[in-house]
Amino acid sequence: MRFKIVVLIALCAFVCESCLKDAKPNGETIQIIKEKEKITVGADCATIRGEYAYSGAVDGMKLRMGTEEHLYGSDDYHITVSGKTYSVEVNGLQPGTMYYYAYLVDYGSRTDWQSEIYGFTTAEEEIYLPTVATVEVTGVTVTAASCLCRVFDDGGADVTERGVCWSTSSQPDISDFVYANGNGLGEYSVSMVDLEANTTYYVRAYAKNRKGVNYGEALSFTTLENLDPPLGASNGVFSVAEDRQVWFALGNLQYLASTNSWSFAENAYDYIGNDNTNIAEDYDGWIDLFGWGTSGYNHGAVCYQPWSLNSNPNHYFAYGDEQSQLYDHTGLADWGYNDLFLEGEEGKWRTMTYDEWEYVLNLRNTPSGIRYAKAQVCGVNGLILLPDNWSSSVYYLNNVNQPQASFSSNIITAGWEIYLESNGAVFLPAAGYREEDRVDYVGSRGVYFTSECTGSRAFCVYFDYIEVGLMTMFRNRGLSVRLVRDVERQ
Repeated sequence: MRFKIVVLIALCAFVCESCLKDAKPNGETIQIIKEKEKITVGADCATIRGEYAYSGAVDGMKLRMGTEEHLYGSDDYHITVSGKTYSVEVNGLQPGTMYYYAYLVDYGSRTDWQSEIYGFTTAEEEIYLPTVATVEVTGVTVTAASCLCRVFDDGGADVTERGVCWSTSSQPDISDFVYANGNGLGEYSVSMVDLEANTTYYVRAYAKNRKGVNYGEALSFTTLENLDPPLGASNGVFSVAEDRQVWFALGNLQYLASTNSWSFAENAYDYIGNDNTNIAEDYDGWIDLFGWGTSGYNHGAVCYQPWSLNSNPNHYFAYGDEQSQLYDHTGLADWGYNDLFLEGEEGKWRTMTYDEWEYVLNLRNTPSGIRYAKAQVCGVNGLILLPDNWSSSVYYLNNVNQPQASFSSNIITAGWEIYLESNGAVFLPAAGYREEDRVDYVGSRGVYFTSECTGSRAFCVYFDYIEVGLMTMFRNRGLSVRLVRDVERQ
């Protein structure tokens, strides 16, 4: 970097020659060997090294430096002395600024100025606008979306603010809707909420340093159409893949053998519990724990009736084939194939796959970042699933997305219908499971079938006091079923 040294030969007005002679042995003064002085100057710092000539010993040296030539009120900096050499480093300087300096020498009895004043100019600061990228838009719902961004380069100065701006115009800037997300380099994600349904928006990342503000490329996205949920479904929409969404049934699937009737539980937190031990073809009460693939349609399995009770899991092969899943062939093995609400059309509802459950629980990128929370709703332990467009401002939940959280993390009573269910939340009660004619773990474990199997076992969603995840259980076990319906958009 370029710099200039200005040597100003001047006697300090407040130091007289007689005083200097009185303070030093034989009247000798220290001499800075200017031709051996080396100065390294940056935009905000300077290092000075050199040699001096003096026959005696000095007790110390200081550098007085400031932006005024007279140096009154300027700062002093300690100089490191070794033999006849010295060095000093000064930081915190202003770019492109003239600085003056002189040496102060401690001769023991007093400290005096060395008689010359020197100067240098710091380098001009090279600062550019930061480099920022708008990476991708994800998690688009009816009223929200998320934007992933990255600041690659700070331009030579600290990035003091970063975020996104969005608008319905093609080149949004910080005068439009803005959400800031921290500072510095690296990747960050921002949630955009309170958007209008079925509307095209443009979003850009931005980053600021003291040079100014810079933007990433504008990306466009269109919010989803606001559709009314079908009969029996929650009004919350859940992504089960990047390009697929579903509505959940409001309650667990139930069956009444005496009238061959299917229904959803009246409330999300309702379950039958120990009365499932009465399972039989002539039982006149409701049951809600079923063997895998017991849709009531004769699809080829030995056990296909909802009231089927058998100790051999191989009797529950869908379509009589060990490898077949519920959705294979005609789809008859899936409980959702039934015309549950007498709409005159079968197969509108279905059971979710392993991958879909994995996506809902662990992979969804929602604007709120919240996918599930353990809770006790109206006295019932279970798991709350939050829809894609959930906002934490609606109802605060503790220990979200935490498999090891306890059910008591969130105690919810009347607030369930008012704040959560009305805003699309779904509740899966810990209804236990049935092993032949015995029911266990009612109120402490929830086990829900998926539509997929492996060997004599079927995949299922499992949660208890310390876990939330997917596992396998024998097909003849009686588990809960929560059906879904695909969101169909034009």
